[in-house]
Amino acid sequence: MRLPGLVDRISIRAQVMLATATLAIILVLSATIATALLGRRILSSITGNELTQLAEVMASRLDRGMFERYREIGTIAGLEMLRDVWERDPDTLRAVLDRMQFSYPDYAWIGYARKDGTVMAATKGMLEGASVAQRPWFMEGVQKAFAGDVHEALLLSKMLGPRTDSEPFRFVDVAYPVRNAAGEIIGVLGAHLSWDWATEVRQSLLIGESQTARADISILDSKGKVLLGRNLNSVMLTPQQLAMVRERPSGSGLAYGEDADQWLTGYAVGRGFRDYPGLDWLVIARLPVEVANRPVHELVGSILLIGIGLGIFGIAMARWLAGRVTRPIYRLSREADRIGRDAGVHTLPRVGGAREVMLLSQSLRSLLRRVGQAEHRLEEAEREAVAHEAETRELALDVERLRKLSETDPLTGLLNRRAFLATAERQVAYARRYDRALAVVVGDIDHFKRVNDTHGHAAGDAVIRAVASRLQTAARDTDLVARFGGEEFVVLLMESDITAAVSYAERARGLISAAPVQSETGAQVSVTLSLGCTILSPDDRDVQDAIDRADDALYSAKAAGRNRVRVSLHVLQDGGAAAAI
Repeated sequence: MRLPGLVDRISIRAQVMLATATLAIILVLSATIATALLGRRILSSITGNELTQLAEVMASRLDRGMFERYREIGTIAGLEMLRDVWERDPDTLRAVLDRMQFSYPDYAWIGYARKDGTVMAATKGMLEGASVAQRPWFMEGVQKAFAGDVHEALLLSKMLGPRTDSEPFRFVDVAYPVRNAAGEIIGVLGAHLSWDWATEVRQSLLIGESQTARADISILDSKGKVLLGRNLNSVMLTPQQLAMVRERPSGSGLAYGEDADQWLTGYAVGRGFRDYPGLDWLVIARLPVEVANRPVHELVGSILLIGIGLGIFGIAMARWLAGRVTRPIYRLSREADRIGRDAGVHTLPRVGGAREVMLLSQSLRSLLRRVGQAEHRLEEAEREAVAHEAETRELALDVERLRKLSETDPLTGLLNRRAFLATAERQVAYARRYDRALAVVVGDIDHFKRVNDTHGHAAGDAVIRAVASRLQTAARDTDLVARFGGEEFVVLLMESDITAAVSYAERARGLISAAPVQSETGAQVSVTLSLGCTILSPDDRDVQDAIDRADDALYSAKAAGRNRVRVSLHVLQDGGAAAAI
């Protein structure tokens, strides 16, 4: 049977319905397949990038955490005030190390060993008197600064006692040589950092409802051995993969594990931070393909349901519209069939057509006129909206400028008293909530009135700006530096005990006194700064109490001859690290 003959026997309504149903099926299937293929490709790329970013964040946090410990051990090893303590006063040295461990509990052990390898002082007295001469951290640390990879320490593990889980104690080593006043190496200050710290960093990144919060994160050393994650202590990468990772320190698509085709992977290599050289730890973040593609599957199911619903609705609408279109034709055909059969029928009735077309054209012309008027009104509204948006943006800029003027010191650009106190109170609340150390340093320029009287107020302003700049240079990004007025400055040090505060104060004092300030007239003005230090106390009502104690220590520094650092009496009475300062 020929197809034209079949089509001739099917009504227009049925043909329209059949064509609509076929088109709906084709469109729904095409949209579903395209969505599935394109969605999986795009989602795989996005997920790979997100996993790479997750691995990069993990690697960065590990490097920054090691940098902080690396710097802390180096700072303690080089403190001038401990020169006479290393060999002569083990009790005071032990107190300093215990206080340091208390400030950062992830230090499992900190100890000082003489040049012959005998441990002279250590946290909680562990390993004192024992020889560590054959330990890698000592052999390397007696020559230069050293950071060692993850390892177990059986003797120290026994002293630390049993763990709550079945995992062995594992540590990362940091060591620095200790020198006497003549610059000769007299021993090594070493620390064992608990590897549980890395687990805590990993857990902090896997919090929330995002897809990457369900990722699996592993840490491997430079030889491909698993340090943290599944298959612990197993070598999971081939030499070719390690070579690829060295050439491209971060990316996605690394085949990892026996079921690598069932996972999406991102990786990043830690390259160190600042003067911490890094241990080339490889962080691998993985997410099951099934989990990653779940949104695509849900989207495909939704598209199918919506497509089926729209297809049924479209078929019903096509049937109704086809009836409206064919009804005049059926009427014409019936009337035409009567011609010649019915003697009273000689012509066709006026069924419509031209008049409807005319009415339709008139309606369309009227519609176009209305659309043109609406577009004109819309353009005017858009121009008014653009003008209003520009005015609003300018107003926002003015408000932002006023806010900055109200919170910063116009001479130095530092925070002013009001902005500092408001921010400091939030930091104090955070430190108390999470039991973090917080230190306050108050500084005052020595003989500042003499600078104004001798060189003029312009030179005085230049001195204040230079001191502010050097205080900011000595501080970290997380610290707050403010000018309280005149020649007085206040610094809030986050995550810092009294040892770190004194280290910062000495560093700032050295920067300020090292180079004179050149005034606008070309005069060289020598400047020194006296500083007072304290730490946040549980008894403090607010940060002002700590500032007052630091201010008292500042005046002690003034009374002792200026250009020096003093610690508040409150800290000295607590003993510990302060007793050695």
